[in-house]
Amino acid sequence: MPTFEKHLQKQGLLPSTQEKYVSIMASAEGHDPVEWLSDKVSKRMPIGTVLPLRAAVKHYLLAQGYDEDDIRAMLPKAKGRSSGMRDALTPEQLVTYYEAADTCNDPIRTILHLLPRTGLRISEMCNLRFEDDTKKGGVRGFLFRGKRDVQRFVPLNKTAAKGLDDYYRRIGGKQATGWMFLGYGDTPITPAAVRKVTRAMREDRPELGDSLSPHVLRHTFLSHALKAGADIRTLQALAGHKSINTTARYLHPDAEMLQGAVDRLD
Repeated sequence: MPTFEKHLQKQGLLPSTQEKYVSIMASAEGHDPVEWLSDKVSKRMPIGTVLPLRAAVKHYLLAQGYDEDDIRAMLPKAKGRSSGMRDALTPEQLVTYYEAADTCNDPIRTILHLLPRTGLRISEMCNLRFEDDTKKGGVRGFLFRGKRDVQRFVPLNKTAAKGLDDYYRRIGGKQATGWMFLGYGDTPITPAAVRKVTRAMREDRPELGDSLSPHVLRHTFLSHALKAGADIRTLQALAGHKSINTTARYLHPDAEMLQGAVDRLD
């Protein structure tokens, strides 16, 4: 596991911790690490035993290039139960959410409008450049260029595209810095700045629930796209997940969807 060992070294972990994590993952060799961990975790297992296993798998997935938000959704809780996804915002909650977003100043206002309409990770949103707003096959969207020329294209619907154009007009067009959403100076806005606003929103508007965050807005996009008929492979491509198992963990049919499935059997 040379890649894994190099990752652990870069994290500055104690040599004893590195050896422990390498040993743990060696015992999981040949198995899907998440499934292996889920099998190991149980309510009866001491928390001191669970935590090192979970930490080792987390670092293993980080070394493989997975995003921290995705890993958090994938891994079971340390106490042994499967990690429950926070509920997506309902259509009624989204109305309230967009009203609250409209009270914010740019670029926060535009970012908040785009998050549940694109499903972007907050880190991706904050690091957008004007050149990322492009067209592919005549479809407008955001183009992400990954390692080894791997590309991911996230289309914009009409509402999102109009909101972005309105933002361009408000700021006087595309700026010379290249960054789409500026924070202080000529640097891009930080995810922490956006999270601070969503925390304030859920405190001011309890009807939005107690877990509103950029990650919940990403989950909202995926859940609503599922309801609209998108298949899981399409959702995987939109979300930028390496594994379809990650996408599946984001998607939890609600009561309305379950009722619809049963009704179709009539």
